[in-house]
Amino acid sequence: MTAAHPALASSLVALACMALMMLRRFQRFATPQPLDARGQRRLARRPLILLVIGALVLLSAHSLAGSGAALLGALVGAGLASWSARHTRFEYGPDGHATRYLPNVWIGGGVFALFVARLLWRPWPLPIGGMPATTGGEQFDPSTFVGRSPFTTGLFLVFVAYQIVYALLVLRASRGGRAV
Repeated sequence: MTAAHPALASSLVALACMALMMLRRFQRFATPQPLDARGQRRLARRPLILLVIGALVLLSAHSLAGSGAALLGALVGAGLASWSARHTRFEYGPDGHATRYLPNVWIGGGVFALFVARLLWRPWPLPIGGMPATTGGEQFDPSTFVGRSPFTTGLFLVFVAYQIVYALLVLRASRGGRAV
């Protein structure tokens, strides 16, 4: 019997962690989410983090096609978020404030499917065993994490813009009544 590759265990653990993170992400699209103080802080923090990530993607070197795909992806994501926020159901407490919201499963699931398609279209650039080796004049290229394809950049920006706009619209609706 031959020994397993030394990095196989760490790769399987990383794969299991990614699967758990994706399951948790899908649950945020499909199950009721709290709008208590902690839930509102999480909703307020998410757009800030994703705005930084989205800005870094937009500012990274792209071709004209990549920039156009990124802009189109951001516009499609914002439009989907607006449409999804209109179909979000809110549960209200006795004081009239929203206590939980239930995202539209079909729209959120569709955006999640685009995210998964983006991951499957261009697999993570790290091979089994860790960071790619750089020898001589080679340098690590951070654009491999975003993807050099305009298609994957556009899909990534659909997801980022959807999350930013949707979180802001849900916060607005939860604080001031049904203002979506």
